[in-house]
Amino acid sequence: MSRLIVLDELEPPVSQDDLLVAVGVDPHTEEAIDLVRRAGEAGAAGVLFRPVETGSGSDALGEVAVEAGTAVLFRSRWTDWPTVIGILHAGLSMVPEPRIAGVLLGDLPQLAKAIALQVDGSVTIEDMAFNVLAYSPTGQDVDWVRIWTILGQQPPVERRDDMRSAGFDRDLLRSDKVLYRKAQGEAPERLVVPVRAGGIPLGSIWVAAEGGRPLDTPANREVLRVAALAAAPHLLHDRARREGRDHLLLEAVRVLLDGQGSAELLASRTGLPMAQRCAVLSVGGGGQVDAQARGRLVEASFQHCTRHGEVSVVVPSTRGVLVLLGRLAKDRAQAQEQVRLLAGSLAGELSRQLGQRVRVGIGEVQERLDGAPDSRRTADLALGGLLFGRNSPDFARVEEVAGAVALLHFFDALRTARHLPVETPVTRLLTSPRKGGVSLVDTLSAYLDQPGEKAKAAKAMGVAGATYAYRLDQTVVRESRIDLDDPDARLLAQLQLLLLRGEVADED
Repeated sequence: MSRLIVLDELEPPVSQDDLLVAVGVDPHTEEAIDLVRRAGEAGAAGVLFRPVETGSGSDALGEVAVEAGTAVLFRSRWTDWPTVIGILHAGLSMVPEPRIAGVLLGDLPQLAKAIALQVDGSVTIEDMAFNVLAYSPTGQDVDWVRIWTILGQQPPVERRDDMRSAGFDRDLLRSDKVLYRKAQGEAPERLVVPVRAGGIPLGSIWVAAEGGRPLDTPANREVLRVAALAAAPHLLHDRARREGRDHLLLEAVRVLLDGQGSAELLASRTGLPMAQRCAVLSVGGGGQVDAQARGRLVEASFQHCTRHGEVSVVVPSTRGVLVLLGRLAKDRAQAQEQVRLLAGSLAGELSRQLGQRVRVGIGEVQERLDGAPDSRRTADLALGGLLFGRNSPDFARVEEVAGAVALLHFFDALRTARHLPVETPVTRLLTSPRKGGVSLVDTLSAYLDQPGEKAKAAKAMGVAGATYAYRLDQTVVRESRIDLDDPDARLLAQLQLLLLRGEVADED
């Protein structure tokens, strides 16, 4: 593989051993099939597409790839194009370094030991957050900073604060050279070199002096420069391995909840038992949930479930997150109560932490793990009803919000009929120039919500009864020309107002 090429019809075509990133190409189309054929003819190593549902587009492309003699890859749905392109570019830009040989890819402890032997010092390998990934055996000299760093898996807090105040962490992030830290108290001098691949920072290698021997020498600096090149594939492999475990887990959960995955595979990766009761909670706050808020929901939901002793896996969803609960009580009634109590406490805790109201749809308890997709379906329906209803609780099962769920179903059907061929009372009010500071639509809506009782409608709007009655009779009825005694007219108005309310909620 020689180059990473992002598809652009205006750029030169791919050539031998290139990897083509097909951003914007739908894997389900003839365009994708033709692209794979052309890539094979050019001798490209492969074509990378966006995620596809299992079996929907991968089978056809796989057959074409075999014929064309090139690979077809699919991006995981749990990552994005910038991350994938950056990692691929990093991998392609790495140059094998023969000076540290014999270390198996990903064996960071052995790599640390090999570097330590060359510089005659103590080595730690850390990620960009200063988490210790590996270290060489400690010599006879006691370096307490090193000991505390290894035991705590991070440098001591005061050392990290000192580096931040001195700007050393910033220098490490920006530099590609070997940096020097002088001795401080009992802590000996240190050399540190950042490890990068394709411009992407992966971590750093630290060397502490031992036995009073000078550390900052040209020879040691050259060893570390070379070691940083050699360490890049090791750190990249280690990061991919650690992140891959999380991504594979999320992928297995999400595919199962989508009704396409294997419960047996998920059980093997999570420890969730196949033959015990499970349930799904669908968690959301209404409106659009950005990536940052969704990340907070995932973390807070998992921590809350863990504190309550529940075995759970939490994955992002369109509305927020999905919580898969396993190992529920053997008795069905007890399991349902267990899930309900958790849903209530989760809704309250997340609302407090996020500073906005969070709702939790409760999925029906299932006998086995392979019933999780059915529980997820009812949980999503329940959450939809909670978010759509005007006076909904914070958490509920689908049967408890059945009215709102049914209305939401009708509302979705009404979306396609929003442009009516005739003028109606509601459309006349929406285009009326006479609003008088108070929405005429709200005035009509209040009357329809309070089955014809003007006094209750006036109280709901916070105005005097006489003022409300005058506005309804003399303005709303006259402007809209609605017959409030006609049940069909009232039904049509309520349906249109329902549609209008839903569109406003979507915008929020």
